[in-house]
Amino acid sequence: MTVIELKDVDKFYGKGTAKVEALKNINFQANKGEVVLIMGPSGAGKSTFLTIAGSLQKPTSGQILINGENISEYSNKQSNNLRLNKIGFVLQAYNLVPFLNVHEQFVLVDKVKKQNNLSKADLQKLLEDLGVTKLIKKYPNELSGGQQQRVAIARALYANPEIILADEPTASLDTKNVEEVGKLFKKLAKERDKAIILVTHDPRLEKYADHIYEMMDGKMSKKK
Repeated sequence: MTVIELKDVDKFYGKGTAKVEALKNINFQANKGEVVLIMGPSGAGKSTFLTIAGSLQKPTSGQILINGENISEYSNKQSNNLRLNKIGFVLQAYNLVPFLNVHEQFVLVDKVKKQNNLSKADLQKLLEDLGVTKLIKKYPNELSGGQQQRVAIARALYANPEIILADEPTASLDTKNVEEVGKLFKKLAKERDKAIILVTHDPRLEKYADHIYEMMDGKMSKKK
């Protein structure tokens, strides 16, 4: 089932001679249960794509559909609600709160989003799947890069979104950890019926993708 779709999306910045075309006629879709890669070099438009798909900014033209509903004209309040309930973000910098231990990261989610988070049993299973059960009393600065990444993934999934958007999730990981994260995303997509969209320039993730889109100079083409 298609959960997110972009139709004929353009994004321009500036005017006249200063006008920059960040996205040009983008058409994209992702289904539940699949891992989709968005690949391309720096400056290709991947980050702009991610922020528009995640309703952090609006397209200049075109439509973004979530479960068939056009969110392009959503108010700020509607967009905030959408991100809270439907979309989870895994950012390159992990964005874990430094003064909270792993357990407290999830308590914080409960304070921000009070309903429809995973049950305690589901969270425990998720932490076991991610191999971070023994880290719940640790603080971010006590974790390795790979461990922080896993905790960030768990926190994003705890809010039970339909869509996960990950920005360069393997940028600081060695090949062994890349393989573990790739397998993990694949498993989470299949077993938890999530659409997982990975924005990356890391070809080591390609074998875990159901579909691959390539971006270059603001244009997108489907590779797989």
